[in-house]
Amino acid sequence: MDASTNLAKPADFLGFLPFVQAFKVTLIDETPGAIAVEAPYIQAFSTPPDLFPASTVGAIGDIAAVSACLSLLPNGWATATLDFTVKMTGPARGEKLIARARVLQSGKTFSVGSADVFAVSDGKEVLCGTVLSSCRNYQIR
Repeated sequence: MDASTNLAKPADFLGFLPFVQAFKVTLIDETPGAIAVEAPYIQAFSTPPDLFPASTVGAIGDIAAVSACLSLLPNGWATATLDFTVKMTGPARGEKLIARARVLQSGKTFSVGSADVFAVSDGKEVLCGTVLSSCRNYQIR
C-alpha cells in the first residue's frame, strides 16, 4: 500500500479489511462525516437463541463510526480504532444489523465517532446498541 491508495474513501477502506469481509459488512449510505453500514445475521457469529452478541454489535458499530471519521480525512490517510465501547439497549435479534454513524470530533491525528446500531426484522428497525469509538488518524507512507 502506498500514499496514493485512497483509504480515506470508506468504500475502499471497508473492502481492504478481512474482518469486515468476514462480517459481510456493506456500505449503504455515505456522506462526509456520516456513514451507514449493514451486516447480515451469520449463525457463526451468533449466540443462542439466534441473537447478535454484544461483540458483533460493537464491531459493526465501530466499523461504521471509524468509517465516518475516515470520510473526513484527506486522500492518503487511514485510521485505526484505539478503543470503543458498546452499550446494549435491547436484544439484537433480526435478519441484519444497520449501524448509522456520525463524527463527534475530527482532528488531525485523533477522531471520535458514534454509531446507533439497529436490529432489523421484517423491515422494522429496533435500536439494540450504541457505540462510541476513538481512532488514530495517520498518513500512509
